[in-house]
Amino acid sequence: MANIDKKLISVSRRYSDAILEIAKEKNELDNIFNDLKNIAGVYDYSKEMRDFLAHPAISHKDKKELVQSVFEGKISTDTLNLLYTLVDKNKFNLIDSILYCYENSLNEAKNILKVDVISAVEIDNDLKENLKSKLEAKLKKSVTLNYEIKPEIIAGLILKIKDKTIDGSMAHKLQTMKKQLA
Repeated sequence: MANIDKKLISVSRRYSDAILEIAKEKNELDNIFNDLKNIAGVYDYSKEMRDFLAHPAISHKDKKELVQSVFEGKISTDTLNLLYTLVDKNKFNLIDSILYCYENSLNEAKNILKVDVISAVEIDNDLKENLKSKLEAKLKKSVTLNYEIKPEIIAGLILKIKDKTIDGSMAHKLQTMKKQLA
């Protein structure tokens, strides 16, 4: 998924909340999530599609026909209707941030918390399991861990939980020590 522009979140959340309510009513939460993931994947992959949908001289009718030809029969009717609304409002470019908002709401509904773990080196499976169980016990939620390797942190871990960062990296400790000595 592309990097999300935080300025788009409030608008995207409205669309995400709307499709989430429909998904809840129909017990289709995971299906709609998969639809949105697939749509975002196609949209991110296809520059031609992005250019076509963003072009001001192309009619909404033609844009809807493209969306229909690409997605009809592959996604739910409700998700397709969301796409038509995005075309009408010239907001199709929000699809990645709508997916981001929907995934966050879906995880919240399922009591799942995403945690980004940054380490200097690859972490072995035993340590991953240990970290996951400790975080779940501490946070009282089911935890999904996303791992990233950044050798520049030297050693230790950086945990990103929602909008909070816990920096236990050696690079951070050295930086703090440097400030104290200055």
